Amino acid sequence: MRKTLSGALIIGILMLSLNLISYANGPGTTTASFLKIGIGARAAAMGDAFTALTLDGTSLYWNPAALSEIKTKDISAAYNSWLEEIKQGYLSFSFPTARGGMGLGINYVDMGKIEGRDLEGNPTKDFSASDTHIFFGYAKRFKKSSWGISLGMLKDVIKDDTKNAFLANIGFLYPVSERLSLGIVAQNIGSKLGSDPLPLTFKLGLASKLKNLVLALDIAKPQDNEIYYCLGAEWCLRNTLALRAGYKTNQDVGEGWSAGLGFKFSRSDLDYAYVPYGDLGITHRISLRIRI
Repeated sequence: MRKTLSGALIIGILMLSLNLISYANGPGTTTASFLKIGIGARAAAMGDAFTALTLDGTSLYWNPAALSEIKTKDISAAYNSWLEEIKQGYLSFSFPTARGGMGLGINYVDMGKIEGRDLEGNPTKDFSASDTHIFFGYAKRFKKSSWGISLGMLKDVIKDDTKNAFLANIGFLYPVSERLSLGIVAQNIGSKLGSDPLPLTFKLGLASKLKNLVLALDIAKPQDNEIYYCLGAEWCLRNTLALRAGYKTNQDVGEGWSAGLGFKFSRSDLDYAYVPYGDLGITHRISLRIRI
């Protein structure tokens, strides 16, 4: 009983603190918007409802506390063909140790060719832009709960202008029961990139595993926008094929459904996600996970 009450108290304090900080900051202008683009096809197919669910190398992004649950060496790679010819690539290596789980990752976004304009609005030579996020994560289990942090450096390049920033993700993971887990994460805590802050976001997630069915819910509050919700479902068939669907509300590029599927092999997983954004277009994502 004491352990249950202590866990509930800790969770309550965390949620109250995150709520107060979030509303104290209020809406505002942020930069490095690519940090809002989720990583991995499985998460995308499930509507980005991944705070309490991730158990692979993408934990560095979604919730670093989940690194403590990794049992083998893990290589995760992802590719995202996003909107307006924007391409995103991700690669990570995570592994268990006697003192907890660790991981290294890189998230790269190529913005493609951008049409140049002078001060009078006349066309000039096209230029390129890109963002690179390199980060290291560590997580440790304390009795039932797990705590984790990922620390990183962000490099933003637009034409001949280069800016750098430091940032961190802090996460908490708690198994409420054998079938229900709770996750809390604060994403993009860090310095400014130029004159604007990073897109600080707080998330609360729940994930329930019922035999071959997984259900997940995320509630998120970004500094520069209103609260939004993510819903996801995954149905596994004979432990080899997974069918997924998700729904996400109140986003900068609109809200809507997503879907995907995954194939599980003896030591690897291959995932695909289809995420439409209405008139803006359709995005395709593919991920590969290899357990060594």
